[in-house]
Amino acid sequence: MDRETLLIKVKEICRAENDDFNLEYSLDSAISIIKNYCGIESIPEGLENTVIDMAVDIFKSGQYSGEYEGGRLKSITEGDISMSFGDMLYEQYGLSGVKNYEKRMMPFRRIKWS
Repeated sequence: MDRETLLIKVKEICRAENDDFNLEYSLDSAISIIKNYCGIESIPEGLENTVIDMAVDIFKSGQYSGEYEGGRLKSITEGDISMSFGDMLYEQYGLSGVKNYEKRMMPFRRIKWS
């Protein structure tokens, strides 16, 4: 699948037709992360859905989309008023960076020679 097809799928999933720059950046970031982690030059067919999923997660993390939703309130301290919130992305998707995709990428990982 070429980059444009991947981008179209990411746009459809994110429902963000008018945010091309951030969608493209999210896709490029996902592609770069996977290539670097796996030590490969191009994305094989078996990792295309992983690229799409990772790009959507990057976009929806709130860092790039305008639809960031704060996490759930985790604790309140009344003395000197303190509130802490959970990470919405982690709570909603169970994400913890690359480790979330590690099992999917492991079969494609190659040894890097310097």
